Amino acid sequence: MRGILLCGGASSRMGRRKEWLAFDDRPLVLHTLEKLQSVCSDVVVVAREEAELESLLQLNVRAILDEYAGQGPLAGLHAGLNGLAPAEKACLVACDLPFLRAEILKDLAQLIDEQPGTQAVVPQEGQRLFPVCALYHGQVREIAASCLQNGENAMRGFLAKLQVGYVPIERYAAYDPSPFLNMNTPQDYELARTLWKKEGR
Repeated sequence: MRGILLCGGASSRMGRRKEWLAFDDRPLVLHTLEKLQSVCSDVVVVAREEAELESLLQLNVRAILDEYAGQGPLAGLHAGLNGLAPAEKACLVACDLPFLRAEILKDLAQLIDEQPGTQAVVPQEGQRLFPVCALYHGQVREIAASCLQNGENAMRGFLAKLQVGYVPIERYAAYDPSPFLNMNTPQDYELARTLWKKEGR
């Protein structure tokens, strides 16, 4: 299974790049990368600009650029799936999930294997979807390309074109802090740091 780690977000509300936020004196991107590497045999980090790509490469990280610059997570998924066989699966993860658990990624991978014909498995909380902590088959790359070429980069619209297995996040309620807690603002970051220390990470 391939791991695709997204580091191309604008981080406009945070005011600085999320992937470089410090947790235990290391950038968050390295913590998330290790989680993916624990369950994926092949991991690639997707960046949206040359300067960021260079910074990632200096960390000896396998990194590539979006082919559709500035088109959000869908462009990152498209780039990360390059070269993957249609039936192979990939785990797409955003860089700003500090409490992501390897066990959840393994569970999602098992679920997609158990559902023939399913092209993606996506966690869901009510109407809220988590497409950047989800599993996809390589075959969806062509659909992503078609959407991007037509200027349709919304993940929800993309998912509407797929056969998706939605997984209620209550399935993972035993994990605390929530593995789906992400960071959009400096306040979110401070909360995450406090929880991180309480966890003894």
